[in-house]
Amino acid sequence: MGTMEMTMSHGSARSTSSEAMSMSTVHGTINILPAWLAVIWTLLFIAILVTHVRHALASGGQRRFWHSGHVLMAAGMAFMFAPASINHFDVPTGFWQLAFANGSLAVLAWLLSWWAVRSAINVLWLVMALDQAAMVYMWSAGSLQAPITWLLVAYFLAQGVLWGSDRMRSVDHKTLWGSGASITPDGAVVMTAAEPLVCFRDLRASMLTMTVGMAYMLAAMQLVT
Repeated sequence: MGTMEMTMSHGSARSTSSEAMSMSTVHGTINILPAWLAVIWTLLFIAILVTHVRHALASGGQRRFWHSGHVLMAAGMAFMFAPASINHFDVPTGFWQLAFANGSLAVLAWLLSWWAVRSAINVLWLVMALDQAAMVYMWSAGSLQAPITWLLVAYFLAQGVLWGSDRMRSVDHKTLWGSGASITPDGAVVMTAAEPLVCFRDLRASMLTMTVGMAYMLAAMQLVT
């Protein structure tokens, strides 16, 4: 196979910029991410983005924000996979780092606020915070550390197994710190469960694709570092 020519478009960084991560290195004799495969992944993540936009618009409450988080992740991954030849938006790398850092911190702050009042919270919100933090790491290509990268690869592949086997629906019923309790005006204690987030059947396919794509990108980035 010839040398692949695929540049991750970190904003205005192109193949001539030190800020861009060039994927043109061949690891041994195998093209890790040839341009045609990068285009396919880009299209897949655009489809995932559309799916979660549709679900966010059709949902309410916590589900809307949960799907919105995946919209942001799908957008970030689409830009990450897009070859420079078809990506003309020039979104700065710092934008994605800031966006995902703020996303992760916002989820963590929200979790802490719910913990303070002992309300039930879905464990998938912690997964969302970790995923957003992983996106920050992924957009910091110059700071990759092999142990962290391969741990994240295993983490996303494990998620992929749970989504592919549809076992994530069982995880969806888990609460991060037990059921919440509230006291009614007459003094009775009422136990509450966390709001479920996995509500559409097609999430099995879209989330499996997303998690495998993220694991693949991390592995490719580490192998060419």
